[in-house]
Amino acid sequence: MSLRNCSIAFENRPNGVFYCGETVTGTVNLLLESNKICNALMLKVSGEAKCRWSEKRGAGKKRRKVHFVGNQTYFKSYNNLMSEQHMQTGGSDLLAGNHKFNFTFLLPPDLPSSCEGNYGYVRYTAKATLKRPFKRNLYYIISFTVLSHVDLNVMPNVKLPMVIESMTNFYSLISKQGTLHMTVKLPYSGFVSGQCIPVICELKNNSKIKVESVKVVLIKTIIFTATSPYTKQRKQILKVSRCLSSGAERGEEKIVELPLSVPPLPPTSFTTSSVIEVKYDIKVTAVVSGIRGNLKSVTPIIIGTIPVQTNRQINTEQSTSSHNPSNSLPSYDDLLPPSYEEVLVEKRLEESYEEWDHSNEFSPKYPVYSFDANEKKGK
Repeated sequence: MSLRNCSIAFENRPNGVFYCGETVTGTVNLLLESNKICNALMLKVSGEAKCRWSEKRGAGKKRRKVHFVGNQTYFKSYNNLMSEQHMQTGGSDLLAGNHKFNFTFLLPPDLPSSCEGNYGYVRYTAKATLKRPFKRNLYYIISFTVLSHVDLNVMPNVKLPMVIESMTNFYSLISKQGTLHMTVKLPYSGFVSGQCIPVICELKNNSKIKVESVKVVLIKTIIFTATSPYTKQRKQILKVSRCLSSGAERGEEKIVELPLSVPPLPPTSFTTSSVIEVKYDIKVTAVVSGIRGNLKSVTPIIIGTIPVQTNRQINTEQSTSSHNPSNSLPSYDDLLPPSYEEVLVEKRLEESYEEWDHSNEFSPKYPVYSFDANEKKGK
């Protein structure tokens, strides 16, 4: 039974966003209209991953549904917030009026980031339960966001430029129609929410087929792993951002730049989770005329929580200080901190949800950088 006139507030992070290893402080605020006989006010803080979906098996009379389930608990913390100052003689009554109970707990250092998907979630909750003898317990529960640290500057090879080449040959019924070459260039392979990815696409259309357009899509893939009744995976693939440009005429060589914006997103999964994993790819498609197959290129990228330091930032710092290997990368202390924005959680999509219970849907918040504001500040 829900506990009325109750709230849980985080004092050190009012937005409810925390990073792994941080200490969380807050209060449970309770307003009682009358005295309550109770044994304890328990605060349970937990982190867990769950996934579930159903698939049909067999045919005819033997056709049935198989329910796949996966669970993983990262931590659980219990604390009785009741103290003698809130109790009458005998320690069994909680007096009417306003009550404020302080709490503190430490998040483990290696937690996966909060994530919500069609078939499951990684979710962190705080639940206050008023335990009453001979009556139903009353409870109040909220969810909060936990983020893993994904600093793109400490990852090997992330700062290296990426060049991906692909080609295809076109044929008619009687002869070869030529070759289409496509080269996709990225300045590096790691990005953050709020950033605009400059995707450079070089087309060499040495064919008789027109390239109608070039499409760039940022693809988010959530991989759910169930362990019961046996191990099985299911994927949710989302196109979270896209950009479109004109193509190339027959025999034309062309370079196009497609600015691909990064919306609020959970960082790429690096912390071990046996239930949910998040990955990202950039897919570039040269759309050709007719019924021929398009030329496609798929490149994996990393979404982090701290952006790559650009050459512009490095040059700015080096121009104001002597060259030193330890100073070759600037500090982020002077950059504007990110805002934290809710990710768009997809609503029910026909059979996508099936048996999954979304009665307690939650929209996590992720760091979003304003690069325009940072550049203005540096001027």
